Amino acid sequence: MPVFQKACAAIIFIGILNFAVFVIVASRLGGDALNGKVEGGHYYLYGVRTESGHKVYTEVSESVFTHSKWHVYSLLVTWPLVMAAGFTRSRHKKRLSEMGGGF
Repeated sequence: MPVFQKACAAIIFIGILNFAVFVIVASRLGGDALNGKVEGGHYYLYGVRTESGHKVYTEVSESVFTHSKWHVYSLLVTWPLVMAAGFTRSRHKKRLSEMGGGF
């Protein structure tokens, strides 16, 4: 596999792994900071609570809130990279097969 294909595959793998970790952590914590709020020095994540199935605010520490916020920001960067890498990898693979250098 050419280096370019490996780089695209690595970006896709890391992005999907990042998303999976986010979903698991957000479901355990009860939401994420992007939809959360800060009121009077208290930090709240917003999302669906597993126990009730309803969307609620869940109070967390400042460090958990900050981690959640930065994890969401990382998704806003990695997910477009995953889509671009997937598209580019597919186009590159198609061109190689058209030129006779298929996989």
